[in-house]
Amino acid sequence: MISDLVSLTYRSRLGLADPAAGILRILQASRVRNPRLGITGILLYNGFHFVQTIEGPRATCNELFAQISKDPRHSQIVAFGLTKLEQRLFPDWSMRLISRTELRETMPELKLLDLKEPEDIERLHGRILASLSAPGESE
Repeated sequence: MISDLVSLTYRSRLGLADPAAGILRILQASRVRNPRLGITGILLYNGFHFVQTIEGPRATCNELFAQISKDPRHSQIVAFGLTKLEQRLFPDWSMRLISRTELRETMPELKLLDLKEPEDIERLHGRILASLSAPGESE
């Protein structure tokens, strides 16, 4: 067990003039930066909002979230706090995008990613992990 391994999840409103290109740039940068920082996670996008979970060392997650909070591509940020982890939920993904289509298939009731409680995050992670670990699924 890594003693300071945490998970941080937040929701934000998308602020991109060209969402497709902007998300591609975010993913490219994340996939280069995150392995160097020891960060893994997922990024969900429903056409309006992001929900992102980052996992890694506590200090690194705090620093990354501080940078995200200042990023003009995000507004109306709601953080769900740090959760201590015994092991990573998404160990193989420097940053995995869960697209609008995948999200609708996995959790159609989350049309606006309107998560309010930590239990919502746990349920979301469980459903995503079950869906993505099904045979034939890959990054």
